[in-house]
Amino acid sequence: MNKEQELHNLRNAQKETFQTKVLQDSMTRLQDLSTKKFKTCFVYAIAEFENVFGLELWGHGLPEDQLTVLQKANRDRWQQVRTNILNKGNTQSRAMVAEMDLHEIKFVGYQMDLTGGREK
Repeated sequence: MNKEQELHNLRNAQKETFQTKVLQDSMTRLQDLSTKKFKTCFVYAIAEFENVFGLELWGHGLPEDQLTVLQKANRDRWQQVRTNILNKGNTQSRAMVAEMDLHEIKFVGYQMDLTGGREK
């Protein structure tokens, strides 16, 4: 094999390695972003529910000694519901990441069309 062929083979191997890394990095990026956005959905929903109904129903933010009997019971029930929501949401988040692993995903970058849709 001559030097020119060796250089060609080396360059092809480098391209293949780079493309594999781009695919892996793209997958990791998408999985991280998706997981963060997915978790944000149910965490903010819980926070909104706590802000709107928490004080009245289970004394959200109040010390334990200032709660009524009903608020104490509701607080226990809310903690169980909250835990269930978080556990099920996290399970779905992990399932989403596992599903993504079955696909080949390539991030092509952010693109902007400065021609206004007109062809050159």
